[in-house]
Amino acid sequence: MLSFIASYKNEWDKLVARKKYVVFIIIGVAICMIWAAVGQLISNIAMQQGGFSLSLAPTPMGALPIFLQILVPFLMFMGATDLLTVEATDNTMKAMICRPVERYKLYASKILAVVTYAAIYLACIFVVCAVLNQIFGRPQSFADLLLSLASYALTLIPLAILASFAALVALLGRSGTLTMFILLMSYLLLNVLPVFFPLLSEMLFTSYLSWYRLWIGALPGAAKLIHMLLIVLGYGAAFFTAGSLIFDRKSY
Repeated sequence: MLSFIASYKNEWDKLVARKKYVVFIIIGVAICMIWAAVGQLISNIAMQQGGFSLSLAPTPMGALPIFLQILVPFLMFMGATDLLTVEATDNTMKAMICRPVERYKLYASKILAVVTYAAIYLACIFVVCAVLNQIFGRPQSFADLLLSLASYALTLIPLAILASFAALVALLGRSGTLTMFILLMSYLLLNVLPVFFPLLSEMLFTSYLSWYRLWIGALPGAAKLIHMLLIVLGYGAAFFTAGSLIFDRKSY
């Protein structure tokens, strides 16, 4: 366990040492602030024209779908590419696998580092949107904020599955640019397919990124919940097992 924690800390340090990941968090916060400023401007104009008061400030639940479906997957793909494909092409992976830690633990620590970054990113978006909404929008009750926080927390499970998928693809990539292209095209295809083939919406793991809506609303039956959990966990087990086996047998 200590070796895994040490490996995870090392992978996390390598990830945040790249300044672009800090910059992307700042960009996310800036998007929320610009959203609030534009919303406040539109609200003021509407009131001056004799209209009714509008609340266009970003709420945590309003911002979640945008970041969850677009920016966060992009950043996770980038993280998996940097920690796997780029390290392999730069020949820095050799130093990693020579350390006294099992390969599957090293592989798991890379995935966990990517998920941790996604969690911190979403936490920053939640805090900023909650504060901006309390100042410029309609203040939410403590219960509403807790419900929003629970929704953000629920997204970490499907995001971990997405990180495992990204890591598996990153293992097979031969260059960082090509890996990112494959990941982005695959993600786009997986999101477009259910539009033309609705039956696939329950079979593809990307369809469960927004599953927090099921848990915070009227819960479906127990059989439906078990079915969803089995699908999500099945994808996670398949992606991680395949990735760890490839990583264990891969020569660097």
